[in-house]
Amino acid sequence: MQADRRKALHWLGAGSLAAAASTLGLGLARAQQAWPARPVRLVVPYPPGGATDVLARALGDPLGKLWQRPVIVENRPGVGGMIGADVVAKAQPDGYTLLLALPSLVQTPYMVAKPPFDPLRDLTAIGQLCTSSLVLTGSSAMPRTLPQMVALAKSHPDKFSYGTYGIGTGAHLYMQVFLKGAGAELVHVPYKGEAPIATDLIGGQISLGTLSPMTVRQHARTGKLQPLAVTGNTRAPMLPEVPTFQELGYKGLDGPAWLGLFTTAGTPQSIVDKISADVETVMAAPDIRQRLGDLGLIVKTTQPAAFAATTRADQAYWGNVIKENNIRLD
Repeated sequence: MQADRRKALHWLGAGSLAAAASTLGLGLARAQQAWPARPVRLVVPYPPGGATDVLARALGDPLGKLWQRPVIVENRPGVGGMIGADVVAKAQPDGYTLLLALPSLVQTPYMVAKPPFDPLRDLTAIGQLCTSSLVLTGSSAMPRTLPQMVALAKSHPDKFSYGTYGIGTGAHLYMQVFLKGAGAELVHVPYKGEAPIATDLIGGQISLGTLSPMTVRQHARTGKLQPLAVTGNTRAPMLPEVPTFQELGYKGLDGPAWLGLFTTAGTPQSIVDKISADVETVMAAPDIRQRLGDLGLIVKTTQPAAFAATTRADQAYWGNVIKENNIRLD
C-alpha cells in the first residue's frame, strides 16, 4: 500500500513538472510570437552623421512602423566600435538590443590586450545589410594609374605618404595588405575622419589617401583627386571607370566591407529569424536602396547563417593580417 502511494506521488510530481514545463514553453513561444512587445534599441558604435548612422536611421524608421514599436537609435562610439558592441554583448538575450556593425567588430579585438568580449561567442549574426568599398586616391601630383604609382613609390622608399581613418581601421588594414603585395613602402598618416584626409590630399600634404567613392567622385570631377583602385570584388557603381585592386593583380583586397546587424548571443532563433526576415523586407524598398546608393553603399542582404560564416572568415583573415603587421591600439 505504502509503495503504491509513493509510486502515485512520484507520477503525480512528474506530471506536475511536465505540465509546468509545458506551460513555460507555451508562454515562451507566445512571447516570441508577440515580439516585439516594447521598443527596440539599435546601437551604433560610431558617432552620429556617418554612413553607419544614416543606415541605422534609414532602417530603424520603417522597422518601427512594421513592428508598431519604436526603434531607438543609440550612438555609443569609442575604441573602434568596441564600446557599443560590448553594450549589446552584455544585454539580455531577448532581441530588444541590436547592433549595427562594420568588420572592425571582428578586427579590433585582435589589437587590444584584453578585449571585453568575443564577437563570435557573445553576439549572434542577424544578417548583412549592405557592402561598401574604399578608393585608393592620389593627389593631382601623383601618377594617374596604380602601376605607375607603385613604380614611383618603389624607386623612392618612404618618400610618399598615405592617409587613413586611423591606426587599425579597415582602411589601414587594406593598405597593409596592398603595400605588402606591391612591395612598396609608404609613410602612414592616421587621421580622425575622412574630411581632413581629402583636404590634405587636395592640398598636397599627403600623396595618397583612402576615401569613400562619394567623396572621390565629388573631387575627381574637377581633377583635384585621382582615383587609382577600389577594394572589393566589383567596381564601385559611383566610379565605374576605376578598376578594382583584384583587376590590377593585387590579392587580398577583394573582400567588400560589410555593414551588418547583430544581437546578443542566446537570443531565441525564432526572434533572430523574424528580425532577419523583416530587415530583408525593409531593405528591399526602392527608396532605401536609392538613399544608400547615394552614400556609395550597395544593398546586399544575407540571412543569419550566411552572415555568420562571413564574420568567421573575416575574423580569421584579418586576425592574421593584424598579427603579421603587429598592429596595436594599446
